[in-house]
Amino acid sequence: MARLLLLVCLLAVGSAVADETRLSPRHVSVTGTTIARVQPDTVAWHVTVRRTNRELATAQAACDEGVQKVLAMRTEMKLKPEDAQTGYLSIEKIYDRDRAGNQTSFRHFEAVHTIELRQHDTKQFDAVLARLVAASDVEVSYQLESSDYHKLRAQTRLEAVKAAREKAAAMTELLGAKLGRVLRIAEPKETWSSSFSSVSNTAFAAPRQAEPDQAPGTFAPGAIEIKISIEVDFEIE
Repeated sequence: MARLLLLVCLLAVGSAVADETRLSPRHVSVTGTTIARVQPDTVAWHVTVRRTNRELATAQAACDEGVQKVLAMRTEMKLKPEDAQTGYLSIEKIYDRDRAGNQTSFRHFEAVHTIELRQHDTKQFDAVLARLVAASDVEVSYQLESSDYHKLRAQTRLEAVKAAREKAAAMTELLGAKLGRVLRIAEPKETWSSSFSSVSNTAFAAPRQAEPDQAPGTFAPGAIEIKISIEVDFEIE
């Protein structure tokens, strides 16, 4: 008897939850999208030194020499010790392959070392980029960052919610109805794309996204764009 009573209670709770989450037949679904832009105050440089040679010691020595040339720029860039970090050294044997993709003869060793530099004086971007490329045979990419990014993102999210409500209210009012309680609110998952820019290829294609419901303001070259979309379902009274 006790088990039967517990089962009845669980079914009742489950039914109540389902009724609560089920959308009303009279509802409106909208998406509010807001764009904000912030000026970067930091450039995060990602430098890769890659050297090859049939002799392991020679490849590693050449890679170490390239790393030292890059690190020698710390004084010129006025970097603090914590603003220059080196990654792990990786060494790989590279082999030739036939047309079928099968491994054949040994070609050389490849030594790779990465370096992360954080430049806080963004006005010297062009000068630092030129010096990095000229310092050694390296691969360079960068990412623009802002210390206010997360704060502005939180503000932009709230503006997107406000835009969604205003959109829903305007549509229901036009049809002679009234906006009711909130039934659902969600932030769609973002489509990931690399935010790094390479000195050899700074353009990439991205999927079309929702147009903003509010003017994003004046565009400034090099600005970091923050776009937030929020989906909201309202009951119609």
